[in-house]
Amino acid sequence: MVGPTASISNLNRADGSASFKCPTTGYDVLGAVNAPIELPTRRDALKPEEATVEVFVKPGTTTAGVGERYIEGILRSVLGKVVLGREKGFPRRGVVITLAIVGGGNVERGDSYLTILPALLHTSLLALLSASVPLSMTFAATTLGVTISNEIIRDVSPRGAKAAASLHALAFSSKGHLLLNESQGRFDFEIWEAVREQALFICQGAAVPSADGDVAMDEEADRTHLDGFIRETVEDQIHSEYNWKVDSV
Repeated sequence: MVGPTASISNLNRADGSASFKCPTTGYDVLGAVNAPIELPTRRDALKPEEATVEVFVKPGTTTAGVGERYIEGILRSVLGKVVLGREKGFPRRGVVITLAIVGGGNVERGDSYLTILPALLHTSLLALLSASVPLSMTFAATTLGVTISNEIIRDVSPRGAKAAASLHALAFSSKGHLLLNESQGRFDFEIWEAVREQALFICQGAAVPSADGDVAMDEEADRTHLDGFIRETVEDQIHSEYNWKVDSV
């Protein structure tokens, strides 16, 4: 299966930016981060000791509506858990994340927004890293669909979501914490537990014990799971930016 593609620092006039494309779902998202900045809001609405995280989702061909406001709330909740807003220069300031759906079509009115959540979350994370916003951890997210026959499908497309019995969007931190758990449809606890286990494997891969008893990540799995993909994307960007320095040593 063809994996996602991503790039960092695409835009010149933003503090940080990134793009993320998932060929399975077809979503292509471009994100920009500006931080820390003065927010054009009431002074009494700002947090006195930490940064205020604002997220804006812009559909490519239509105006933002209720669905975008709903998904902005989910993104704000997840990203607010990982941004270290109490660092120097961030209290009473803003971290503004703008996400534009530039390809793959938009989520139609009445359709589930869970299918696009991973693309939006990964774009946000890479853009925050590009902007050097201090984070307590990184994360990876995926959306799984469960058919009527209880078959679990990875990276559900908008068309596949309509036929699924239930949809589940989960995000796991680099420390193994469950940061996001959004579900739709009918399912029982056994189905959800199976979904959680597969989502954890997709996001973080499998741990392989070494001969001395330590736990190490399998190299092949590290290249395929999403946490490893995020890490490699950042490493490639750092290597390209400092390639001149490495060659001169």
